[in-house]
Amino acid sequence: MNTTTKNIFKLALVAGIIFFAASLISKSVDIHQLNIENYSAEKPLFGTDEYQYEAPKELPANDAVATRVKWSLLFFVIILIMVIANAFDISALTSRLTGKQAINSNNVNKWVMLIFMIVGLSAVAWEYSVHGKHVMLGDSASEHGVQLDSMFSITLILTTIVFVITQILLFYFSFRYSKKDGQKALYYAHNNRLEVFWTLIPAIVLTLLVLRGHQTWRSIVYADVDGTKSTNIEIFAFQFGWNARYAGDDGILGVADYKFISGKNKLGLANPAEVDSLLVELIAALIAEEAAVKALPQTIEQLQKDLQAAKDLQDNEAMSSITKELEEINNGDRMDDLEASINRKTKQIERIEAIKKDPKVFATYFTKAEEDDVITQELHLVKDKLVTFKFRSRDIIHSAWLPHFRVQMNVVPGMPTKFTFIPTKTTKEAKAENGETFDYYLYCNKICGTSHYNMKMKVVIETQEEVDAWLKTQQMAFKAMPTPVAVPAVEILPDSATSTKDTTAKKLALK
Repeated sequence: MNTTTKNIFKLALVAGIIFFAASLISKSVDIHQLNIENYSAEKPLFGTDEYQYEAPKELPANDAVATRVKWSLLFFVIILIMVIANAFDISALTSRLTGKQAINSNNVNKWVMLIFMIVGLSAVAWEYSVHGKHVMLGDSASEHGVQLDSMFSITLILTTIVFVITQILLFYFSFRYSKKDGQKALYYAHNNRLEVFWTLIPAIVLTLLVLRGHQTWRSIVYADVDGTKSTNIEIFAFQFGWNARYAGDDGILGVADYKFISGKNKLGLANPAEVDSLLVELIAALIAEEAAVKALPQTIEQLQKDLQAAKDLQDNEAMSSITKELEEINNGDRMDDLEASINRKTKQIERIEAIKKDPKVFATYFTKAEEDDVITQELHLVKDKLVTFKFRSRDIIHSAWLPHFRVQMNVVPGMPTKFTFIPTKTTKEAKAENGETFDYYLYCNKICGTSHYNMKMKVVIETQEEVDAWLKTQQMAFKAMPTPVAVPAVEILPDSATSTKDTTAKKLALK
């Protein structure tokens, strides 16, 4: 045995000892006495979840014994490997001294290959029998999900057959054609018939799989091209939550645009009163920021006085805060932030004013269809009825994932996406199969920040009557209100603080 192999076995022995020691140490640490008085079945340990929280339980005595036995077996296996390695060392030394080969390494290798094949395929069979139920799906709650599950199962079965055949051939050939004295290996460079055989069959199988997948995808994408056959629901994503928007009695979702998003109008619906209010807020903020730019010298003087006062009082916390603020101003960061904010607000005001000035564009945006829209924190869908989700994102890329309905679609800022499907199993039916604690959820399947794990929304599948009754209990986004007095559009010049202030004064006067 060479030096490298010996070192590997030594490292394995050291690792085994470390694991064994860690196991013994872990037994002396009591992790079951955590303070869990603030947590209950209604309040999970980490965020909100559909699964009830269960307090830690003491490890049964039998399990503790079993754990020690497993670690002991691991330690024994490592020692056994070391003994076998030394036996090979002794065999090699004996061969050098006697001039005869004590162990035929070719025979050893071929039998090891055969044993590895049998053990490996047995492990695959065990894995399928134990965890196969988690891989072979079949609990789809949507119409297209049944087809997706079928395609997945067919692909898995075909690849498993190919895997088993190739592994048997690989290890059997290693066993059957091991090196023998006086026998020369045959160099078989090329065979056209064999090349055609193993190229044509995979090509046909893959083509059939791809065609079926394409057909299934077309049935989803083109289920309702013009949006007249399905119920249209907007799903609005933001860090870290979801909003669902239903059309009101008119059956039409109001127009929405990112330019109209504000603190009150979080989805950016084209409501005249909210848009005018947003304009006033933007212009007031613009004036304040321009005033802040002009007042930076005075701000520096005041901060220096405050810093001196903090030094006199030996207030280290205040000194640190004031020093940091002074550095932001002196190195230009504060000015850059203010100028960037001014430019953003100016552009937003200009774009909104352009919409308000053009009568045709104004009529396209402000249709009053948004007044009876319903915005909810929960999704209610009708069983066996086509529904189309129209996705929008407020900030970054999210991914809408409804695992039980086999639905996933990226939600991209500035690029609306959609998905159409038919739910086929009510929540009550799912609870009957999976237990009363089960619920459908819409998750975010794209890591989007610190609270990504908690970004989800409950989904309820029920009858048409139940959904209609639930919608009647929800508040409309905007109650019907008289049309506000039109605000004259005034051109805003980004580089002129005077024109901006004049425009603001006119608007505030009109308000």
